[in-house]
Amino acid sequence: MAVVVMGVSGCGKTTFARKLADGIGGVFIDADDYHSASSIEKMRAGRALDDEDREPWLRAVAAAAAASTGTPVVACSALKRSYRDILCSGTPSVFLHLDVPVDVVRSRIRERGGHFFSERLVASQFETLEPLGADEDGVALDGTLPLPELVDTACSYLVDRSELWGAKPRDIESLESRVHDGRHHSGRR
Repeated sequence: MAVVVMGVSGCGKTTFARKLADGIGGVFIDADDYHSASSIEKMRAGRALDDEDREPWLRAVAAAAAASTGTPVVACSALKRSYRDILCSGTPSVFLHLDVPVDVVRSRIRERGGHFFSERLVASQFETLEPLGADEDGVALDGTLPLPELVDTACSYLVDRSELWGAKPRDIESLESRVHDGRHHSGRR
């Protein structure tokens, strides 16, 4: 089972996914690490990726998640249903969509600096975004919440819906113990 933290660029996927992976004893995977050099240059130039650019990238991310020795926690935009289907092709996945208003995203992108993603692409990300379907395993979370509260909410969701993602009993026990022991580093005990 993989946990995929999804949403537009600048919504906080990487920060949240790292913290969540640490909290549940998972393995963090940053989908940005799997972009081709040509895709990175395209985004730096302010040009949006198309499906042809994204397919090999998503397949590489899915393969990395499937090969993970622990529970993969993947930070990946996964903007369209078809992209999420590719990610699920290697391993069952549950999606945590960080929902953040466009003005907050623009501000975060301006502040982060040093990233290849151009602020000019924010509008195209929101245009491309397809909300999770009722038949997809996942939930939309308020990405403006403080990080500890967001981690608490996600951990509770994962425990409460473990049957959705086909969790093995040991995975559920491990996650429950981390949630109940407060070891997900959120400050809540």
